[in-house]
Amino acid sequence: GWRRPEMDWWGRLVAHEDPLMSAASVIALMVAGNQPTYPLYLWWLVGGKWWLAWWLVLSVPFFAAVPLVGRRWPLAGRLLLPLAGIANVVAAGLLLGGRAGLAVLLLPCAGIAAMLFRTDEWPIMLALVGLAMAAWLFLAGYPGDAFDTAQYAAMTRLNALSALALFGFLGFAAGPARAGRNVPNS
Repeated sequence: GWRRPEMDWWGRLVAHEDPLMSAASVIALMVAGNQPTYPLYLWWLVGGKWWLAWWLVLSVPFFAAVPLVGRRWPLAGRLLLPLAGIANVVAAGLLLGGRAGLAVLLLPCAGIAAMLFRTDEWPIMLALVGLAMAAWLFLAGYPGDAFDTAQYAAMTRLNALSALALFGFLGFAAGPARAGRNVPNS
């Protein structure tokens, strides 16, 4: 495998008999680890009231809880990930404004919901995708005014690139689950 021996702790953390729960754990921990960098990107690329984004770090425990919840209740763990993602995007939109282009991050949230639930769990998947759609409509009606037009344009580019990167990462995390196995070496 591609993992070094000192990384065995990672394999134990994300390992689960349910490959979808394992994928959810990998995605959740990646998002939790990246949340604290978002305010720094805003500081560097946008300026202005970038510090408002520090409030979003409060979502880290919800993402970090996904593998822990999933150990005991795999369905609840898989459910927590898209719910935390949607809630985080809505909170970010309320803090930074709908013009920040944050709604684009609801697309990978819907993608996560679509990939983490089995065909017999389709009502849950549809409800989560519908919730992401409702959040998109909500944010569209919430313009915000914390930044100027150029800053919002920079933020929109950053958020679009973040959404695309997350979609790419979903392919990495979901690949083993689609093959019926856990994350490599887990």
